[in-house]
Amino acid sequence: MKVTLIGLGKMGSVLAKRLLLAHYDLTVFNRTADKMQPLIEAGAKGDATLEEAVTGADIIISCLLDDKAVLQMVSEPEGFIRFLQPRAIHINTSTILPDTSKKLEELHHHQETIYLAANVLGVPKAAEAGELTTIVAGNANAIEKCKPLFQAYSSKIINVGTHPHQANVVKICMNYMLITTIEAMGELYTFAEKSGVDVNIINILLHSVFAHPAFKLYVDKIKERNFDEVNFDLKGGNKDLSLFQQAFANAGVVPDLANVIRDKFIIALAHQMENKDWSAVTEITRKQANLN
Repeated sequence: MKVTLIGLGKMGSVLAKRLLLAHYDLTVFNRTADKMQPLIEAGAKGDATLEEAVTGADIIISCLLDDKAVLQMVSEPEGFIRFLQPRAIHINTSTILPDTSKKLEELHHHQETIYLAANVLGVPKAAEAGELTTIVAGNANAIEKCKPLFQAYSSKIINVGTHPHQANVVKICMNYMLITTIEAMGELYTFAEKSGVDVNIINILLHSVFAHPAFKLYVDKIKERNFDEVNFDLKGGNKDLSLFQQAFANAGVVPDLANVIRDKFIIALAHQMENKDWSAVTEITRKQANLN
């Protein structure tokens, strides 16, 4: 199969490396062309235009920042959808609104191509080890065809339904749980420290409660205040919080915790923390408690 991957940010670049290790015939495309060079040197093809990158591809993977970027990259007049061959499969890994996923499904239906939402759970380090979890929804036959590709970077593949937007709903649930848990961790460490309790005790207990690797990572990151090693930056986290609020509102649900945490993200951004890990939002809790 000829595979094209579009979007070479932190996660996209690692997915591309894993696909090369699995010996896929891989083409990469990124609007900032110099990001393609390391992958070209590793064996990928790199094309100068979106049309060249997707023409003749069996599978197109997009790994882009947000809803706007995905829609612009896919839809006309500038998008790649008009260059796809019939029955080509577009796998979108981006965290986007369920409503945006529904639009993409409709666009592909009219083009006689196939759209899958295949969100990933995990940080780039997990991707490097092939230990992501892929949450996928859409055409069952297409999902089956793409399973070997998902296995190049995932240790677990979970099929959550026949409508692509269902995968986006599940991804929002998981990311929302993570950011609200990060907020809780920050509050617990701050409360313990202000109360004269050794935060190492809280750290040990949190490791017992949150045994999943993703939670363990943040249990230590927040305790050690290690926010310069970035898995997902605070600017991207702010985008996701807006997405959570919009998705919940569209479903008629009030995202109470997101509404509280969003204020802390605004303060963090005002303190020029946008390039730190999104868990750095817990520093705002410390500042509000008058801890250095």
